[in-house]
Amino acid sequence: VGSAIAGFDGHRGWVYYLAVSPDARRGGLGRALMAAAEDWLRERGAPKIQLMVRGSNADALGFYEALGFERQDVVVLGRFLRDAG
Repeated sequence: VGSAIAGFDGHRGWVYYLAVSPDARRGGLGRALMAAAEDWLRERGAPKIQLMVRGSNADALGFYEALGFERQDVVVLGRFLRDAG
């Protein structure tokens, strides 16, 4: 019904993934998963938690902003890897 993946890189905590099935949303599971991720990161000494969301994902942005997350001035760079074969 829902899952989360969090990690700590030694500098900050990251939530890499959070998902709740559509029929289970708005019941508090997402908040509970985020609280568990925050507790896990806090126990490991993470001073800050970060995550990335597509700018077009208004539902996710609203969810995280309701939890107190703020947009940050960051540029994300990426490129596709060429096929090794």
